[in-house]
Amino acid sequence: MPDLTTKSDIEIIVREQYKKLLEDEYTVPVFLHLNLEEHLPRIFMFWCFVLDIDAANNPYRGSAFEPHTRLGLTAKHFEIWLNYLHHAINEKYEGPNAEKWINKSNELGVMFQYKMGLIDDDSHLIKNTRKN
Repeated sequence: MPDLTTKSDIEIIVREQYKKLLEDEYTVPVFLHLNLEEHLPRIFMFWCFVLDIDAANNPYRGSAFEPHTRLGLTAKHFEIWLNYLHHAINEKYEGPNAEKWINKSNELGVMFQYKMGLIDDDSHLIKNTRKN
């Protein structure tokens, strides 16, 4: 399998993840109100910036954390969000950038949950289940 190297790779993964989130009865109420065609390009830019994949052409500005504080998220929402993201990555990609994305998403997921008072440690960290 190839590694993630382009913004198009990021778009494929994020679109797959949000497709699953909108099919999941637990997460659909959180994401259904979003205008995804307006929102997704911002997510693509965020991950390009975080993963340093074409970051110069995808400058992310603003707070990724703050908008999430208004959604009524639970630790279970984060677990599902991470599982769909990791599954989409592991289905199509492997290599340093794929691993970096999994690790960064775990870090951000734990940090967001901690700052929102949903967890008090990293016990909810979603482990990478890739078979080597």
